[in-house]
Amino acid sequence: MRNVVSSGRHQIPTVLTVALIVIYASLYGDPSGLAVGVNMMVAAIASIGLTLAIGSAGQLALGQAGFMAIGAYGTAYLMLAKGWNFLLALVVSVLLALVLGALVGYIALRLRGHYLAMATLAVGSGIYALLQLPSRLGGANGYSPIPLPEIFGHTYFQPKEQYYLVGVFLIIVLFLVRLLLLSRIGRELVAMRDDEVAARTVGVNVTARKVQVFAIASAIGGIAGAVNAPLQTAIGPTLFSSAISLQLFVMVVIGGLGNIYGAVLGAGLVTYLIQAVPGSGSIALTILGVVVVLFMAILPHGIAGIPKMGRQMWERRLRSPPPTTESKS
Repeated sequence: MRNVVSSGRHQIPTVLTVALIVIYASLYGDPSGLAVGVNMMVAAIASIGLTLAIGSAGQLALGQAGFMAIGAYGTAYLMLAKGWNFLLALVVSVLLALVLGALVGYIALRLRGHYLAMATLAVGSGIYALLQLPSRLGGANGYSPIPLPEIFGHTYFQPKEQYYLVGVFLIIVLFLVRLLLLSRIGRELVAMRDDEVAARTVGVNVTARKVQVFAIASAIGGIAGAVNAPLQTAIGPTLFSSAISLQLFVMVVIGGLGNIYGAVLGAGLVTYLIQAVPGSGSIALTILGVVVVLFMAILPHGIAGIPKMGRQMWERRLRSPPPTTESKS
């Protein structure tokens, strides 16, 4: 009973995320606003997977956009070319991303730090390069027209329906990842991140956990791509370039490494900045770089670190002695 209560208490931020999704839809209910909301939540799903790998397990992976491409192109191809149902196509594509992620994790077992980052970035770039080649997936011209998602006979035509569909996937991912982090596997991942040698000493199978976290993070990236592709009706390789992987990394850093809810907020902020800044993409990326520098200087622990910083400031204020007034002679 105590475990159930504790689990429910730890899911309160997930419930608050539900409220935030509903509030956003009520404030920005026009099609363009809902489209931005969809982009925010898709980025949030991918960022949660990246946070699990980087922040919770200490594995610096920078190829998340490649696994999004696996989910997106797999779902699109199975729906358009094979006539599969949306959910079935999504499940198969996510499983493919999971298997590929496990393979990459196994190959990268001996790599650390920036070597691991470069290797995973190369994997993402390799997937992007393959998608550029002429093939049944459209090559550089992209792949279309992808059918709209249909679940239990209902086709999601309306922008608000599509928005809430992505919101449901986001909440499911948040809920399951939070349960994972509260489990023994989650505690072992944190132990491995803090001190790999000590984790081995206490019996953590570091090799298995690294492969597992790569697989799970890749599968979550696959979910982000798979749920988004049918809503876009057309996808192209540029949606999954190395720049997208780096943007996801920025979202995780701004949100706060190791905090999945911070990743959601970071994804929302970065996506909003990219959408709101006028001009070319280079201007948006320049402003984004300035924002990252400011965040690292002012909020080294990201958005998720704001409550902790506030508590520390309040505690220092309580500990400081009250100012003394000198009596007038």
